[in-house]
Amino acid sequence: MRKYGLILILFFLSGCLENQSPEVIKGESMGTRYSVNVLGDKRISQELINKRLVEINNIFSTWQEDSELSQLNDAPVGKWVGVSSELYKILNASAELYRQTEGYFDPGIGRLINLWGFGAKGGRTEAPKREEISMAFAQSSIRYLIIEPGRVKKTKDIHINLSAIAKGYAVDEVARLIKDSGVTNFLVEIGGEVIASGTNNGDYWVVGVERPDNKDTIGLELVDASIATSGNYRNFFIWEGEKYIHIFDPTTGLPANNDLASVSVIHPQSAMSDAYATAMMAMGSSRAVELAKKMKLSVLLMAIKEDNVQIIKVNLP
Repeated sequence: MRKYGLILILFFLSGCLENQSPEVIKGESMGTRYSVNVLGDKRISQELINKRLVEINNIFSTWQEDSELSQLNDAPVGKWVGVSSELYKILNASAELYRQTEGYFDPGIGRLINLWGFGAKGGRTEAPKREEISMAFAQSSIRYLIIEPGRVKKTKDIHINLSAIAKGYAVDEVARLIKDSGVTNFLVEIGGEVIASGTNNGDYWVVGVERPDNKDTIGLELVDASIATSGNYRNFFIWEGEKYIHIFDPTTGLPANNDLASVSVIHPQSAMSDAYATAMMAMGSSRAVELAKKMKLSVLLMAIKEDNVQIIKVNLP
C-alpha cells in the first residue's frame, strides 16, 4: 500500500534514532520502511511488529489483489458486503472525516487516483483527458458507500483508497502493541508517519519539519502524540501549464493547486494526523486554518505568499 503526494520530511532532533541504541527495530512494510525506537527495551519483538503489519496490509492494501479492500472494490454495486471490524472502523471514521472536512478528505476517489496513474496499476505516461476525468469523478466519493456495522454497500461503482489514513492506523496499532508489552518510552515511524510516547531518555521527543525554502528546520515537541506532514515542494507535476501536487481536490476531481507547500498536524492518533494533513493540503491555507480552529487541532502550515514562505501556526507555541 503506497501513498502518493503525502511526503513527510522529518528529522529527529535532540537524540536521533541512530544515536540512542543499537536496538532500533527497522523493517519494510506497506510499500515503505518503518523504524521503532524502544530505547533498547527488549520486551517488544520485530516478529510481533511484522505480523501485525502484515495483518493490516491484508485488510487495507490496494496493491494486494486479495486484500479485503481490493475485494470490496471488486464487489458489484448494490450488494451488501461483509467487512471486518477493522475495515468498518476505518471506513466509518473516514465517512465522519469526509463530513468534518466538507468533502476534502474523501477516500472514495480511488478511480481518480487510478486514472492519473497513482494507484496500483500505475503506468500512465500522460495526463488523462478531461472527459476521462469527468467520468471517473462521477464514480468517486465515499458518499456512494453505505456503511453499517459489519457490512457495506456501494451505490455507485466507486473504488476506495484508504492510503491517507491506513498507514497512520498502522502506526497507532504498532504503538498499541508496544504499550501492551509494558514499554512506555518509544517512537514509531512508518513511511514518515510518527507517534511518540513517554520520553527520550528523560527529554521530550522532538521532530524537525523541513522548510521548502531550505532554511532551518522547525522543531516540534511530541508529548504522547503523533505527527503527519503532507507537502508539495518535492512531489509535483506540471499539467496544462499549471503546477499540481499528487493530492487530489475531491471537490473538483483534479489534483490540488493552492497556496500550501506543507501541512503538519499533531494529534493523539496517527490515523487522524494523517487524514487531517491530507485534507488540509487539498483545501489551501484559509480553509485549513478554519478547520484547525474548529477541530482544535495543533497545526503547522507553510504557505507560499508572493514567492515567500509564510509560517502559520494554529494552537502551537
